[in-house]
Amino acid sequence: MSGSPPLRIMFLTPYFRPYLGGIERAIERLSFGLMDSPTVEAVAVLTTKYAFPLVPHPEWADRDSTPEGISIYRLKGFPKKSIPLYSVPLVWFSPWQVRRYIEEFNPNVIHFVGDGWFWGHFWSWFWHRRHAQFVFTPSYHTLPKSRWWLRPINGFICNVMDHVVSLTQQEARQVHRDYWAPAKKQTIIGWGASPLAGPVVESEDDTLNILCVGRLGEHKGQGWLLRVYKQAREQFQRPTRLVLVGQDEGGEESLRTQVRDSGLEQEVIFTGELDDADLAEWYGKADIFTLFSHYEAFGLVFFEAMVCGVPVLTHDVGANRELLTKGAVVVPQFEEAAAIREMVRLVNDNDYRQRLGKDAKEYVQGEFTWSAVAEKYLNIYQSSFRSYS
Repeated sequence: MSGSPPLRIMFLTPYFRPYLGGIERAIERLSFGLMDSPTVEAVAVLTTKYAFPLVPHPEWADRDSTPEGISIYRLKGFPKKSIPLYSVPLVWFSPWQVRRYIEEFNPNVIHFVGDGWFWGHFWSWFWHRRHAQFVFTPSYHTLPKSRWWLRPINGFICNVMDHVVSLTQQEARQVHRDYWAPAKKQTIIGWGASPLAGPVVESEDDTLNILCVGRLGEHKGQGWLLRVYKQAREQFQRPTRLVLVGQDEGGEESLRTQVRDSGLEQEVIFTGELDDADLAEWYGKADIFTLFSHYEAFGLVFFEAMVCGVPVLTHDVGANRELLTKGAVVVPQFEEAAAIREMVRLVNDNDYRQRLGKDAKEYVQGEFTWSAVAEKYLNIYQSSFRSYS
């Protein structure tokens, strides 16, 4: 925008490197796209000294940066150990440290990503509301009754923002309904996808790889996937392996027990949490990507698999039906017979699987690139840019 000063953009999220979940990976990839623009001077992330979920790391540096030049500011929490009632650390963060970090970086755009870190959201808005424009991408999840108290907090946040950006049409309706976001402030911009950096490695044998990426816990549905896989494999016409990628969120022990009881030790691999290079290797070796989580606001891992030419098998939860219109099979929610039938077809029908993978790659490359997402956000940042004194 002619006449506007260079953009200094600060993202807020309670977890960031070394942890990179879906939201954190989206922030990082979006930052890379933004930093390619000559209108962006610097990008930073204000976060905490906690690793997901709720693990304190007081030894982490107060200030850090990624090799790509993203500045990281980390807040200390008191007490260090958070009570295990919520996915964001329920501890006290110093409002004055929030102010000190924000004044040090001096952003003219502050962007909240995720709807859970109300402490960071409020205090950053309180201290810097006259010096920056504020953008909120809630990445909305349906609130259980036990978290009713989040509704008025996020309702307030939505109403004091300059822009509220939803990932999908469905999410925009939910944010308007539950957080009272004014329609005139709402915009829809999804996440993007790009192949992760890493070597392309072919499978060493004829075994077909079925890949699932997600934290190992009830929310991601790996237990249900294992039941589907066990029944479907009886109809497979070639050897397969099921690869479960993800950090343990309290579900790994029961999943391993389920694997042993089903006699699948030789077919199911637990990799744990992977870095980008190792994850890229598994995407490169995957023939099918499957995930049956209870809810996905966007499902970034679907698109990361699809951009690598891997077809997706999932079910109708969250925005899956709205988003996965090509290169994917979306069965009715937790309908076991349909999931088994489609998994068998994807394994046994090589032409169908490969055609679906080709469609998936073309779909993502055409509509969900990070460069396109960055351009849309730049338009948002600049559309109501004001010269703050």
